[in-house]
Amino acid sequence: MKPFASNPFPTLGVEQELHLISPRSADLVSCCDEVIERLDHERREAACHELFYSVLEMRSPVCRTATEIEDQARRDREAVAAASQRAGCRVAAAGSHPFAQWPDQRIVPSDHYRWVAEETAFLGRRLLAFGLHVHVGVASAETAIYVMHELALWLYPVLAVSANSPFLDGRRTGLASTRAHLFASMPRTGLAPRFASFQELVDFHDRLMASGDIRAPGDLWWSIRPQPPLGTVEVRITDLPTDVRRLGALAAILQALIATYQDRFEAGEPPTEMAREYLEQNHWQAMRRGLDGRIIEPVTGEVLPMRDQVDRMLRFAAPKSRQLGSEAQLDFARQMLTAGTESDWQVQRWEALGRDLVRLELEIADRTLSHQASASRAT
Repeated sequence: MKPFASNPFPTLGVEQELHLISPRSADLVSCCDEVIERLDHERREAACHELFYSVLEMRSPVCRTATEIEDQARRDREAVAAASQRAGCRVAAAGSHPFAQWPDQRIVPSDHYRWVAEETAFLGRRLLAFGLHVHVGVASAETAIYVMHELALWLYPVLAVSANSPFLDGRRTGLASTRAHLFASMPRTGLAPRFASFQELVDFHDRLMASGDIRAPGDLWWSIRPQPPLGTVEVRITDLPTDVRRLGALAAILQALIATYQDRFEAGEPPTEMAREYLEQNHWQAMRRGLDGRIIEPVTGEVLPMRDQVDRMLRFAAPKSRQLGSEAQLDFARQMLTAGTESDWQVQRWEALGRDLVRLELEIADRTLSHQASASRAT
């Protein structure tokens, strides 16, 4: 594992796992290479494959504010959309595709993805799930370990806010985040073990490398993980938002939370004592019911509506958010809390469209690029 690069400022970066669809059938199409070829040089360098040829990941440059990251994400989507049109397809952002069939998807034949497909078997092959990964810069490896522990308190409320995958295989699953279910079936995808130091994590990594369970640090697919070469903590729990302003809000929340915990670490505050046994149940509630779920508060043991815990999270993040200039994004997050999740929006539109999943997916593609998209459920 490479040394940890120090970041003196809580910088922001995001990775968007966008999916590519037919303009007519709205089904997934394996045209990632054709789209990348048609991007300008700068964005071609920022684009990469995921496991399937029907997915294109766009990596942002390093930004300082949530406004910058939101604007960058919007421009990247527009560029990918223009390249997709020239390649004969469209781009969409959501946590899942409503009806595509996993056996039909072509796997990218790199050594890494061949190994992933073989190692994870059926679980990897059916992983038609698209996420948003948010990186926040931290000052040291030990800060990252502290932040990974503390952020577990808010991880599943963040998932609940982001829920955007209510359909899979042509049916409504009953889950607010079907992506969370698909991803959780894979190895090393939940919370990391409780490490007392970065060296403990390195030792754990080295043992997994020696056993052949992983081939690189990137095969630690935890929901929160350090990225030593980048000097960041990476949060991987969220569904990819369709509305880009929701992306900005999620980035702002995570930047403020992580920066707050960095301040606490530097002030010498001990790690928070929390009942990790409640976190798995909170994960289920976020995945199943989104903002309409309830949680067992891991510190106090209270049983709370999920919305109350999200409200607590936003109030906790607010002072640092003001320092970082992301008050507008937190205000938008409060609107999201009232309006509901994008899974709610998808189900609402599905009903309004006569339960036509093709038309729903085409609306998702439209909304992916909309400058007027809002937190409201209104169409």
